[in-house]
Amino acid sequence: MRRQAEREAHKLAGSVGTFGFAEASRLAREMEQMFQEETALEAPQALRLSTLVVSLRQALEHPAAMPQTPVPQLASCAAQPLLLIVHNDTALNEQLTREAAARGMRTVCVASLQAVRQALMQAPPDVALLDLSLPHAKTDSMTILRYLTEHAPPVPVLVLTAQDTFIDRVEVARLGGRGFFQKSTAPAQIVEAVTQVLQQMQSHTAKVLVVDDDPQILTMLRVLLTPLDIKLTILDAPLQFWDVLAEVAPDLLVLDVDMPHISGIELCRVVRSDPRWRELPVLFLTGRTDTATVQQVFAVGADDFVSKPIVGPELTTRITNRLERVHLFRSLAETDPLTGIANRRKSSQVLEQFLCLAARHQQPLSLAVLDLDHFKHVNTQYGHAGGDEVLRRLGDLLQRSFRSEDIVARWGGEEFVVGMLSATREVGVHRLAEVLEAWRREEFKRPEGTRFHVTFSAGVAAYPTDGTELHALYCAADAALYLAKNTGRNRVLPTGWEPEAGHTVQQVDIVLVDDDALFAHQLLDAMETRGYRTQWFTHGQGAVECLGGLQPSLRTSVILLDVDLPGLSGLAVLRRLADDGVLQHTRVIMLTGHTVEAEILEAWELGAFDHVAKPLSVPILMQRIRRTLQV
Repeated sequence: MRRQAEREAHKLAGSVGTFGFAEASRLAREMEQMFQEETALEAPQALRLSTLVVSLRQALEHPAAMPQTPVPQLASCAAQPLLLIVHNDTALNEQLTREAAARGMRTVCVASLQAVRQALMQAPPDVALLDLSLPHAKTDSMTILRYLTEHAPPVPVLVLTAQDTFIDRVEVARLGGRGFFQKSTAPAQIVEAVTQVLQQMQSHTAKVLVVDDDPQILTMLRVLLTPLDIKLTILDAPLQFWDVLAEVAPDLLVLDVDMPHISGIELCRVVRSDPRWRELPVLFLTGRTDTATVQQVFAVGADDFVSKPIVGPELTTRITNRLERVHLFRSLAETDPLTGIANRRKSSQVLEQFLCLAARHQQPLSLAVLDLDHFKHVNTQYGHAGGDEVLRRLGDLLQRSFRSEDIVARWGGEEFVVGMLSATREVGVHRLAEVLEAWRREEFKRPEGTRFHVTFSAGVAAYPTDGTELHALYCAADAALYLAKNTGRNRVLPTGWEPEAGHTVQQVDIVLVDDDALFAHQLLDAMETRGYRTQWFTHGQGAVECLGGLQPSLRTSVILLDVDLPGLSGLAVLRRLADDGVLQHTRVIMLTGHTVEAEILEAWELGAFDHVAKPLSVPILMQRIRRTLQV
């Protein structure tokens, strides 16, 4: 009973203080200390305990004194960020505008405080670039800086100056400036710094896991953190901690020191002993502020601690500051500096989490490895600057082409990796092939006017068919990539793909029977990009001779058959193939230039699997083909 009373007094001391009852918290703390004594309570102590209970009830009957402090918000920026340039140099403004536009930013150029105010009223900028050397006094420039940084919401400001003095740097930092550059700095370098500030501000839903057995504290934390851009997970059962930690993968862990069964200190030891969570920031909530407890908390690896009773603004400030620092350090440690996408270290961690989720929820997972074709030639022919531009553009295209829940990474040199959770191997091949088709259209231009294009090859592996561990999946995808390189490059191949060789009967995936050469070449290119083996016939008679008869020379899984063919019509070809038993192992998709109900019905009766009307969309047709192959 004494241990239970001690725990209840401990919880009460933290809860009531958090809700603004400071005196009640002090009384509960004194009660907790009395229960911590090992000897039985004597009469004076029992009397004191009785007095404390009465005083506690009276203290709780008074109004709570809660501080009204604005809750800080995590920064975020628009999809197309707006750069405010406070500068009167027209030539430099034009250069900065061009550089910003090349990086997907909009710009507004002004040259006075009044113009800044008007700009903020019309469209608040995401970041500002301020010249300290405007024609008016430097104090006016500092006034503009103060106005921007104290605006609601505050605007991050980078400063340009003709005179780089330490005093100016101190003043700029004091007023909240984010960067300090000389005006002689190249515009590209300045805009690169702006981009880095925007990347640090990018909205990302931070995940916080709180482990505490006090329901009042958990309720208070939910109230405090809900207004922030935070995904909060609360846990009041420490024994479930390990499973929940793996499921949530938080950015910050908040632990209570005193909990039944397992203490927060013990949980922190477990976290720090595992390589996956060794760098996870841990913040402790504790009602104990004695030196021994504080030393023990930091000795097991805590990053910070907040004493109970909790002061709301203090806790939210500590959490948001910690999350912003985590985001900054992770961006530096986990991002490829050239392309801006994840590096090998970060993507490996995410892919390991993907594998755990796939195993737990019985979900598919595909892993793609892609490599630029003839990239050494690009570096030799167009210089390393041209090669870097190719890598940057490919990283940007991959980032835009895949879902936010996928992982896109550069693993070194010209090799990239894409992990797609809940995607089968066929889906992975299709997505990479669409990216390859878009990449072929990307045109690169050198300063001397030379234009060139670059392609890539890729291999796609699937969990669990090709492996249940990351290394096995990577090796399988890399083997498919190697095969794509050796069979012509500029294509995406799945694992298990084998080149046709040494068979009496040629085996292909898709046969196209169509006399429209332009359409056929477009479709064949799309199919071969996805690793399909294809065969094209312009006349129905040739298709029947190869596919039908007693000794066919060609077998296929899918036939794309145009209805309007010269000589033997598409329906006649379908009838001949049905008579020869070809449709027992082959699916036929009819391509019709005009939707005639009688023709469609006849095709169904003869055994056609599907039909698509022209003019058709190649991506839609590819989806139909994928569905047909999966049946």
